[in-house]
Amino acid sequence: MSLYNEFATVYAKGKYPTLSQAVAEILPKLLEEYKIPSNGQLLDVACGEGSFALSMQSQGWEVSGIDQSEEMLRLARHRAHQSQSNTHFIQQDMRFLDFDEKFDLATCWFDSLNYMLTNDDLQSTCNNIARALKPGGWFLFDMNTTYGLAVQWQQSKCYVQQETPDLLELHRTSYDFEKHTACIKITWFVREGNFWEKFEEKHHERAFSIEEIEKCLHYAGLKVVSKFGSLTDLTPLTSTSSRVWFVTQKPLN
Repeated sequence: MSLYNEFATVYAKGKYPTLSQAVAEILPKLLEEYKIPSNGQLLDVACGEGSFALSMQSQGWEVSGIDQSEEMLRLARHRAHQSQSNTHFIQQDMRFLDFDEKFDLATCWFDSLNYMLTNDDLQSTCNNIARALKPGGWFLFDMNTTYGLAVQWQQSKCYVQQETPDLLELHRTSYDFEKHTACIKITWFVREGNFWEKFEEKHHERAFSIEEIEKCLHYAGLKVVSKFGSLTDLTPLTSTSSRVWFVTQKPLN
């Protein structure tokens, strides 16, 4: 998959890094709530440009970030260099992770798991993350729900995501009810002197039912400890929640 290579620089200029940092600020409260250790080895899956990983490193974690996008990782390493952080960033596809009982905590944020377009891909990813965790380790993640992709995403068919004197980013959405897949077509224009250059990427996300997600987790040997409709308020998941947040744990034996 070559997504986010051309888009990475635009992504890093938007609100996305700010959201990553916000999750890092909220997380200590969640860790305390579930008596999850507040430091140790952390694997950030689909780490993007590294904002969350670096924030967690500053909180005392030893962090390894993996992403399939070479350009995202270039930005992440640049951020790490600027902050004099020793966070490790590795280019890997989450479907083929190769770690064995190394991490105390794994995270995967901002619907990255929805990019797994088949049950087999989602299952492989869950299996690999479970194997990467030490016994008793935790896996925290979020996904867009079917309601989020099929209903909420479609309420704004076309909108401006970013607009500056040198950048215009447009999003257009659609949903395939037969394939249970949403598509977001990202078109952006970058000013180069007196001219504008156009770029475009199509991002597809699969809508998995809660039952399908939990089945993958169970098969991978991960216990669902809790799930929420909002990480900020830890409110219950409802039929109109656009996103689901999971707290899962690998058993000690």
